[in-house]
Amino acid sequence: MKVRVPATTANLGPGFDVFGAALSLYNEFEVEYVPKVKKTHFTLKGFGKKSLPKGEKNLFWQSMQKIFNVLGEDKYNLKNLNIIINTGIPLSGGMGSSASAIVGGVVLANALCKNKLDKTQITNLAVKIEGHPDNIIPAIYGGICICSKNGNHVTVAQLPVPKLKIVLCVPDFELRTKLSRQILPKYVDFKDFVFNTSRVAFLTAAFCSSDFSLLKIGMQDKVHQPYRGKMIPLMDEVLEAALLSGAHGACLSGSGPTLAAFCSAKDAVNVQRNMIKKWKRNSVRANAYILNFDAKGAVII
Repeated sequence: MKVRVPATTANLGPGFDVFGAALSLYNEFEVEYVPKVKKTHFTLKGFGKKSLPKGEKNLFWQSMQKIFNVLGEDKYNLKNLNIIINTGIPLSGGMGSSASAIVGGVVLANALCKNKLDKTQITNLAVKIEGHPDNIIPAIYGGICICSKNGNHVTVAQLPVPKLKIVLCVPDFELRTKLSRQILPKYVDFKDFVFNTSRVAFLTAAFCSSDFSLLKIGMQDKVHQPYRGKMIPLMDEVLEAALLSGAHGACLSGSGPTLAAFCSAKDAVNVQRNMIKKWKRNSVRANAYILNFDAKGAVII
């Protein structure tokens, strides 16, 4: 069995731990049950093929194992499964690579167990493993998602999928999600709270009405980006370069350091070029992807 799981961008600016979108860049996970052979293989391809762990410490396998435990299934283990992971999502942060591994493990383990869990149960278990839902939800559902976590239960709503391109600009340095969360303030100023509430309203209105001119204001944020930006050289300048190049809106992708810009197809190449150029002029190398929204989420293929 093989599952394809999309990359994701979380928060979309002000929607911290609430908004997420699935993108047309993928990790693929494959398992083959081979009970009678003496040795199986754990194969890594693509990004992280030399750095990601094999076996017990691999996040994909750990996620599979948790589902086997929940379902009381002891038939499958590392000794009788061939596992192939083809990582097409960069590991540098902000594109949901870890969430993809969790979703891939949960979905494939459930499929091996005859799909005993429904989509809601899969979602809740995957979020429990990850800790927060904004990357997990779009990786499962696809499109643009709003999510709310209440204890161990997650509520999901989906917004219309816009006909836009997403430019993801990925610098060649890493920013660990744990560190990126630790730098955030414990308390938010009331004015910043009101600021973000208004921006979330504009963000939602932009997608519901297809008035993408609202994204410029709707993707502004004062809750997490100013603090994370201190660890990302020229973040504000690169985001501004995207807007000046025709992007409707631009923001930090997830916890960073990847930056995301939402634009029309005709402006995408120009946005991509100028985001890279802004960093390059300041000795920061970066790659950039021009992507579509993925509308399907995790799919068995």
